[in-house]
Amino acid sequence: MSPEEICRNLGEPKIKSIFHELTTEAMKKVLKEAKIPTARLASHTSTKKRNDDWSSRVWRLLVDPARPAATTAATLLFEWLTRGRRPMLAEFLTALDVAHQGGLTDADFMQTSTPEKLVEAGKALLTSHNRQEVAAYLLFLDASNKSETFAGLELDKVLAAEAAAPTATSATAGPTAGQT
Repeated sequence: MSPEEICRNLGEPKIKSIFHELTTEAMKKVLKEAKIPTARLASHTSTKKRNDDWSSRVWRLLVDPARPAATTAATLLFEWLTRGRRPMLAEFLTALDVAHQGGLTDADFMQTSTPEKLVEAGKALLTSHNRQEVAAYLLFLDASNKSETFAGLELDKVLAAEAAAPTATSATAGPTAGQT
């Protein structure tokens, strides 16, 4: 599943929430990839209105089939994961015995770890973190590495089910970042 498909399957509310979690610097990286100007408009009477406008514009780009959004989607997911979901990344890398600094590593763990170990670590994440977010992360790893390592976990179904009923599953989906 491509980064654009991951974003589309997450759905508009989740993508906007992800965008709002980013720092201004990260937002601007996403906007740069999307070729969306960062100049404050007259309608941006507050930072919240500006960020709402930006997140809406990013979402419209991601769902517009006439406009390629691969790098925008990949940048959005990368910035969100590396800035806001580092505990999840750290848990995954620790399970793989990969050296990391707070969930970040330069190691090529998708190539050096066995598929069985990767899947086992992915399954563990699904029980300890928000299932939709774990699915997005593992699908993004597969997309980034042009692999299908996690295909057996049927993460596309997890992503779709969680996006279809976010309020019904949030209580049973496991903790989100910042919750323990």
